[in-house]
Amino acid sequence: MAKTVKEKETPADPAAERADEEKRLAELRRVIDRLDAEILRLFNERLEAARAVGEVKRRLGLPVRDTRREAEIFRRLAGLNRGSLLADRYLVQVFAALMAAAREVQSGSPHAADGFGTPSLFAVFGNPVVHSLSPVMHNAAFAATGFPGIYAAIRAADIRPTMAGVRALGFRGASITIPHKEAVLSCLDYIDPQARRIGAVNTVLNEAGVLKGYNTDGEGIVRALGERVEIAGKRVAVLGAGGAARAAAFGTRREGAAVTVYNRTRPKAEALAAALEVSFRPIEEFDPSDADILIHATPVGMSPNAGETPLCRDRLRPGLVVMDIVYTPLRTRLLAEAEAAGCVTVDGLSMFVYQGARQFELWTGIEAPLDIMRLAVETELAARG
Repeated sequence: MAKTVKEKETPADPAAERADEEKRLAELRRVIDRLDAEILRLFNERLEAARAVGEVKRRLGLPVRDTRREAEIFRRLAGLNRGSLLADRYLVQVFAALMAAAREVQSGSPHAADGFGTPSLFAVFGNPVVHSLSPVMHNAAFAATGFPGIYAAIRAADIRPTMAGVRALGFRGASITIPHKEAVLSCLDYIDPQARRIGAVNTVLNEAGVLKGYNTDGEGIVRALGERVEIAGKRVAVLGAGGAARAAAFGTRREGAAVTVYNRTRPKAEALAAALEVSFRPIEEFDPSDADILIHATPVGMSPNAGETPLCRDRLRPGLVVMDIVYTPLRTRLLAEAEAAGCVTVDGLSMFVYQGARQFELWTGIEAPLDIMRLAVETELAARG
């Protein structure tokens, strides 16, 4: 019987394989070049349509900017993009830049006519700060309005040299977060009377080297709560004694609530209560029957310690309104346990956006694109899971 001789396989030619891959790479790049040209053509076609829209708006006496329409467009595009390779956080950036360009051609004047010039520097300073969504929110707002701003998150262990750097480097503005909201007061040239009364600053404006401090947290908390509940006449329990707690106590008291501050350490909380003319109790004495609204204003439960909570389910009650100013994660353990206990819950997203919108207006002097800022934060949170 004849033996079958197995034929030897021809060895691969590395040079030929590389040549094939390089040819494939060249073909793909040609596709990308063609698509880039088509995208650019479509962008300009859209801007021509926007120019025509601007002419109609002027004849009708309508404003160029329509943030509600812009938000509707973005939500539709986000829906169409679902499951695609383009991450929503990049879609936000592309969309915001396109809207800014569309407003420019609609108005018929370049940004220079609005007084916009050299890019301005902004940052959030805190420790920790890696979790912050402020850069996502404010950079989207700058792109959406055409304001030439650049915003970053910078870890600051000591706020005094940090503020000296803000002055020396010409930062236009800064957000101040944990743990510096109270300590920063001694670094400023001017403090808004409301911020001085609160005893905490979360916003700094640099005007020609003069550092001015403001507090937008209180407004953010009140606006977010006001979406869900009437504050006037309610009994509000504030957990914490730091900068955010001070803003929560001040803001809700000003709205007509009876406020009690709860904290583990007595001296700082007693001083806060005395300064703001509210009550104080140790947190161990918190009784949900004594409150209509509970505002958690500490970093407990914030990423990466998302499993922590200041109060467990057995210390809550059905119908209690529970607000957590922590927004990373959006659904904290406190809010999860509050939902299980039958509470009405308010997450930290609205408060964060409202306080950020007020910051933006203080820094730029123009109306904040609130819907775009909210969408930018929502999409980034969704991307982070």
